[in-house]
Formats: sequence, structure tokens, C-alpha cells
Amino acid sequence: MTVSSDLSAPLVVVIGATGVQGGSVVRNLVQSDKPYRLRGLTRDVSKPAAQELAELGVEVVSANIVVGNESGVQEAFHGADIVFGVTNFWEHMDASREIAEGKLMVDSAKAVGVKLFIFSGLPHVTKLSGGKFSRVAHLDSKAEIVEYARSQIQTVDVQAGYYMTNLTAPLLAPEKQQDGTYIWTMQWNSTTAFPFIDMEADYGLFVRYAIESPEYNKGGGTIYSYGEHASHVKIASILKEVRGITIQIVTLDADAYRTSLEKAGVPPAGLEIFGDLVYVTEFGLYFGKELENEQRKVRAGLARKPRTFEEFLRANPDFLAA
Repeated sequence: MTVSSDLSAPLVVVIGATGVQGGSVVRNLVQSDKPYRLRGLTRDVSKPAAQELAELGVEVVSANIVVGNESGVQEAFHGADIVFGVTNFWEHMDASREIAEGKLMVDSAKAVGVKLFIFSGLPHVTKLSGGKFSRVAHLDSKAEIVEYARSQIQTVDVQAGYYMTNLTAPLLAPEKQQDGTYIWTMQWNSTTAFPFIDMEADYGLFVRYAIESPEYNKGGGTIYSYGEHASHVKIASILKEVRGITIQIVTLDADAYRTSLEKAGVPPAGLEIFGDLVYVTEFGLYFGKELENEQRKVRAGLARKPRTFEEFLRANPDFLAA
């Protein structure tokens, strides 16, 4: 469908509309059979991604979500029925700043009368692990934003799964060797199942469900997004089948992994982010909550099936090409 201009259609404001998550939300709402007015927020309305949104009928607005710009954020949210919020921790790697900017989104949405706030959160690992794992600052900070949001406004937490594109990210990617094979070093058990997702294509599916489902669109609840529940062993076997590459997985204990990060030049702030990701081995990324019956209902109600890892590879032939 095309984006609606009918004032009776709900206005959805999407923060970070030219980014991975926000862009996925926009594209999936555009594909809906329900009418929406869409306003995409970005800092640079002149970049090509912003122009592409405008061609779809999205109202593209320049907005900087930073503390001190409260009036500008409220103006960008004006008239919205629904706001989708996402923070970019990797831009500054400061959990306190991330929390402050998340709260700014919440306060601004409440101030202009937004009916539903949807946020891209993550589990509060420190709390859920009973304090055993606490060096995962970028997860806990998002959880704290959700906790605050729920105290102020009707909120749905749509948690982002493990990006399939992480397989080419620094510190997470398998390393190519001179003989053409790969070594994949990790701190979690390679047989632990991860909730992998093609974020660009499919994250917005789950946000669309949050908006269109009567169980969620009045606020409340958490939705766990993923395309395929798979271990790194399975991912390596799929890469062997589809790409023809051989991967040797090396699992280090937590202390050895932290030492490897230090040798790689990761600063102390980085260790506070990556230091306890090993929690996944014991608890799972979402602490197993993605497999509960309520989440099965969510997946059954999606507008289409999200991609498996194999489907992602076939749709992106240059990704990890041998």
C-alpha cells in the first residue's frame, strides 16, 4: 500500500527511520494493509536514505534526540498516536547517556499525548542473572529505559534479536585464514541457541504486530524478535552448505576471552560491554522467554514468516562470500 494522508489514519513517528531498525519499521508498516501516516525522524534529511523514505510518502523530519533539545523532540512528536523509539549505544558507548536519551523520548511522547510508545529494548541481564553477569552495559541500559517508560506511558518492548549481520562485525566475526578456512572465536558455548534475525527485513514485522494486535496495541508486554533459533554450530554448517566455507569454532572460557579482548586493544569501556556476554550460555539471550506460549502466538500472528539464516544468505549473495 501507499502511506496514507488521511488524518483519520494513525500517525506513527519512527525514530532513526534511516537506520537498520527504524528503516525496518517503516518498510513493514508501508507493506501493511492498514492505513498509516508515517513520520520518519533523522538528523540528516538530505541523505539518500531519507530521500527514499520521502518517495514512499513518509514525512521526513530532522530531529536530534539529545538532552537539552526537549522542545525540538516534542515538536517532532507533535500529533503522533504511536512513537517507535530506538537508541544508538554504539555511537557514544555511554550507558548513562543512552538512558537519558531514552527517558527524553518517553517524556516527550507523554507530553504530546502519544497513546502507545514502542521501544527496542533488551533484557536486564544484571537483574535476571541475580547479579552474576553485570558487564553488559548496553543491555541493562535499554532495560532501564523500558522500566521508566512503563511507569509513564503505555509501552511495548520489542526486543531486537541477534543480528545475522553480526557475523561480519568486529570481535564477533569468524576470521579468514590464509588457507581460506575460518576460525570463529567466542566466549559462549557454540551449541547454545541464539535468536538470529535479519534486522533490516524482519524486525519491523514484530513492531507492526505490536501496533496491530489487540493484545499489545493498548500497551504492556514484551515481544522477542527473531527469525531462526540456531546455535553457532548450526550457523557454521549452513555457511558450509550455502557458501562452501569451512569454519573451526574455538570456545574460550570467560577469563581467556577477556584477555583476548585486552590483547586486541579493547578499552576498559569495551570490556564492560563484552565482558559478560557469556551469560547467554547459561541463560540464553532472552533468558528463554522467546519460547513461551505467548511468544508462539506472536510468531503465528506475524504478517509473514521472518527469514531463516539460509534465506538471509541466499537473499544477500555477497555476505560472507568465500
